Amino acid sequence: MSAFLGPIHHWLYNKILWHESLLEDIYSEVTGHESKIAEIRASNESRFGMPVSGALESIIDTDNIHGWLQRQIESVEYRMANTITLLLEAQLLTEVELTALYKRDGEKAAQQIDPSMHRADALFKLLFDFLLDGMPCDRVNNPIEGNEAHYTWMKRMCIHKPYWDAVGGDIAVFDSLRHSWMSAFLPKTFIFNQLDEVTFEIRRV
Repeated sequence: MSAFLGPIHHWLYNKILWHESLLEDIYSEVTGHESKIAEIRASNESRFGMPVSGALESIIDTDNIHGWLQRQIESVEYRMANTITLLLEAQLLTEVELTALYKRDGEKAAQQIDPSMHRADALFKLLFDFLLDGMPCDRVNNPIEGNEAHYTWMKRMCIHKPYWDAVGGDIAVFDSLRHSWMSAFLPKTFIFNQLDEVTFEIRRV
């Protein structure tokens, strides 16, 4: 079965698994309200599909690899957006608490980086070895210019907004959490900036 799969499929799957783990961390962050978390989890899985786990070769639909991966991305995106929206509405977590959680997750990802890759052009690629931005064919992030000290890119579309809109969430919450994750992921010698609505940069300080 693995003969049907290439590195890009495993790369996407690993990003899906990373976000499944982050969602589990969000569930675990809420203490003393186990029944509410169980209710949210059950609703998520009923509406948006079950989380995936295990070896990719053993679970993927090899007759429709692209479609299967797309469905898993959509599932975890919907479940993440719905969970965060419901927890904020119920005041079971605050944005401050979620931001701290996202920062810890970014720092955890950063521990997997080889220090030799601490250059802006490499860090841009490494960011999106973890973060989900649709399928590669969506071409969400378009490089503008860059080198080892500075990298700028343009976001062609907000691929996440439809998920948040569908569950009555606020995409600004997602953007804030994601930016906190990115800042925490970068080495102390670099900063992440949003230059305008669609333009971003990594810069050595």
